[in-house]
Amino acid sequence: MSIKPFLKLLKNDQLTAFTGVNILFKPFYRLAYLSAAKQGGLLDLLSEGPASLERLAALYCQDAKAREALEAWLQLGVRLGFLQLRDGEYGLKGLARKLALPQNDAPLALLQEVAGLHHKLILNTLEKLKKGELWSLADQDGELIARSSRALEVFLTEAIDLSFPVSGAGRLLEIGCGSGYYIKYAVTRNASLSAIGLELQPDVAEVARRNIQEWGLEDRVEIENGDIQAKIPDEHFDIVTLYNNIYYFPVEERVAVLRHIGKFLKPGGFLLLTTCCQGGNLGIEVLNLWGAATASGGRLPSADEMVDQLQEAGYRDIVTTSLIPGDRFYAFKAYRGDFS
Repeated sequence: MSIKPFLKLLKNDQLTAFTGVNILFKPFYRLAYLSAAKQGGLLDLLSEGPASLERLAALYCQDAKAREALEAWLQLGVRLGFLQLRDGEYGLKGLARKLALPQNDAPLALLQEVAGLHHKLILNTLEKLKKGELWSLADQDGELIARSSRALEVFLTEAIDLSFPVSGAGRLLEIGCGSGYYIKYAVTRNASLSAIGLELQPDVAEVARRNIQEWGLEDRVEIENGDIQAKIPDEHFDIVTLYNNIYYFPVEERVAVLRHIGKFLKPGGFLLLTTCCQGGNLGIEVLNLWGAATASGGRLPSADEMVDQLQEAGYRDIVTTSLIPGDRFYAFKAYRGDFS
């Protein structure tokens, strides 16, 4: 093999660019492949056991040409290390096998979110801005976000453990309840606690209702579909929670929103707010972009800014806790103050 082409690339200052771009291909292909395998149902199918090309073709193909495409797609999976072909059957391998386990649905959903929403967000934001456009909640897959949000589960449940009483009657209002998992955790931990979960997106609220019913918690938990800003504080709660959704509100409206939320608290009650803050990992930077580039939302706060806004809204005795050492994910516990 001649090295002259490489020397020519080097001379033209192209070799480093080609090499750098080539390095980026494989992780992009791997991310896209795993997301597609889940979306197309292959991950779930092969989690039950290996399958032959004939069986897969019966599910995915309508003619011989489609069978060629399917075989090529499966071969790519083998090359990427996610599939193995043994005795004429395709099976899951490596990370694909791990992500197919039910307990790993949150990282799988996070991967799907990155491959879908984050990819579109990075790819298209500049063009949208040039057209005078922003993103909207309709650009999200609400059910997927509810699944991926559980990637922070161990840290959020730690915040609950640190803040919630383990016994004694009480009422909880969870704003933006997603799948309802954190309500389940809270009311299972304290058998005397009851709760209302408020969810803005109807399809996500329906998921939460089904989950609450499946978990047998209908007698203690109610799921409502609605906007906290439109809800009248005619019922009062011992605890109100706002998990990872302050960036759904514009920065300039957050003090007013927090003051309104405070009116749902009983005297002596507290708000537990968790959020990623400015300056965190790359995923947090993309979340910051999503909030800033969404018409109804806003950028992430800094930790100090969040405390200042809580104080301005009328809360007292604010305690800030870092939930992930070395990163910017915090819990803010703040007690009811003067919300007149």
